[in-house]
Amino acid sequence: MTNIQKVKQDSINEFGSEVTQGKYKKIAIEGLWSSEEVLIKKYFMSGTSILDIGCGSGRTTIPLAKMGYIVFGVDITPQMIDSAKRIAADQNLDINYRVGDATDLKLDSDSFSGAIFANNGWVQIPGKQNRQKALDEIYRVLKPGGTFILTAHRRYYAINNFLPWTVRWIKYYILKPIGIKIDEIEFGDLFFRRHVDNKQLKQRQFIHMTDVAEVEKQITKSGFKLILSQSMGEIAKSDAESMKASLSKNFNSFKSPFFYVCQK
Repeated sequence: MTNIQKVKQDSINEFGSEVTQGKYKKIAIEGLWSSEEVLIKKYFMSGTSILDIGCGSGRTTIPLAKMGYIVFGVDITPQMIDSAKRIAADQNLDINYRVGDATDLKLDSDSFSGAIFANNGWVQIPGKQNRQKALDEIYRVLKPGGTFILTAHRRYYAINNFLPWTVRWIKYYILKPIGIKIDEIEFGDLFFRRHVDNKQLKQRQFIHMTDVAEVEKQITKSGFKLILSQSMGEIAKSDAESMKASLSKNFNSFKSPFFYVCQK
């Protein structure tokens, strides 16, 4: 098993764990962020077919269905799909959910009018080449003119996180080239442990903190036209103030995450 495969499987195991499932069942009822709702209403045509990639337990899928969209939810973690199906059934919602890998969607080309990869989903795919494959797949399954909304954490540097990023830079660019084994696949990779009910979990989770220019380049490489590139705090200040998508108490939600709106 390669390092990328191990990181991927560890992530699936963590998302599928009992404690994380309990957390995501609660998350499912939180609904859309204000920033997501702004972009969805602006860029998705009402009543059209929407692919929700990395749908989890249904936080974005359920409100999209209630808004009248024909929604198809995909997630790589089987336990997430099981939870999403039960939650949708409890609300008498007919939503098509399927276990699937964003890098190989196994869906027909030109099938959806819109797609969304919300919160941390895309940046929790290990390996730049795999994140590129996911973008290529999303481009393929969208209809011509279709719109894709992507959220990706931005790598930023501040006084309170400058030292940790300096250490990661040394590990990746100095220690790795001389043969010292490190967990990071690329510079920007970050491993963290969730806190649930004020307790830190044993299982590690993976995320790649991106550079905006890097994401924009990958989006363009897939064939998409970039319509919007903007931080969450600029779209909806309330989301940043309430620390949406926060990884820690020191996380700056006004700088990260970033939204990208793309068109096929």
